[in-house]
Amino acid sequence: MSGEVFDFDKLAAAFDQFLPVLVPVTGGLADRLPALAEGSSVLDIASGTGEPSLTLARRHPGIRVLGIDAAAPMVDIARRKAAAMDLADVDYQVMSSDALALPDAGVDVVVSRFGALSFADPLAETREILRVLRPGGSFSIATWDAGSKNILTYAIGSAAGSFLPPAVVSAMQRLEQFAMPGRREAWLTKAGMSVVESELFAWPVEFTNEAEMWDLAVGPAILGAILGELSPESRLDVRREFVALLADYQRADGTYILPYACRLIWGRR
Repeated sequence: MSGEVFDFDKLAAAFDQFLPVLVPVTGGLADRLPALAEGSSVLDIASGTGEPSLTLARRHPGIRVLGIDAAAPMVDIARRKAAAMDLADVDYQVMSSDALALPDAGVDVVVSRFGALSFADPLAETREILRVLRPGGSFSIATWDAGSKNILTYAIGSAAGSFLPPAVVSAMQRLEQFAMPGRREAWLTKAGMSVVESELFAWPVEFTNEAEMWDLAVGPAILGAILGELSPESRLDVRREFVALLADYQRADGTYILPYACRLIWGRR
């Protein structure tokens, strides 16, 4: 969703609730990067509360990492995490992704997990990524593909569709338009990247029961702020529809396996 719809400053404290669902994506991003030599500089765009940059810093001691995010509370949490992990070469700063306060050609690698090319001005972000990457530098970006592949959010959004305000509906449509096949790849190619590749990346997400799945779907990290305003009767109707949409993913023991997928886009300047 866009920053106009959700206040990421207020969401920061609850943002990590959703992070376990996204862990496999960090591995997918890392696997599409070249070997990170000691001293390599990595820029994590829209780093949120610190991922994927914290994972990369732990896997590759000696690299220099800068994470940037427009929400100061997100940056504060990421800084505390880096300090707790004693990662001296990891820094986080408040910065807009479509106007990076960084020098030209000063970064070896750019990464982003569900931040770049999704929320701000994607064309401006594309130009900025190209500008700050050194010639031959690499990038690896995860973005949501079609909405139905972001299955938990898709199910709750569909179940609550009649209650969603126009701004939320518009933001969901905008993400769907960004995910039109080849569109983001075309932005990067037209900006001047020499190599642009992409792939649908899939992984399963397991929930122990319906209640666990529902709690995440209506938590602050997804649509909690909106659904919290519903009457108890309307909320119950939404839950019934939500459970019905996901019934085919329930196993005999009551657990759920939801198939997730996103788009990985990577390449070189």
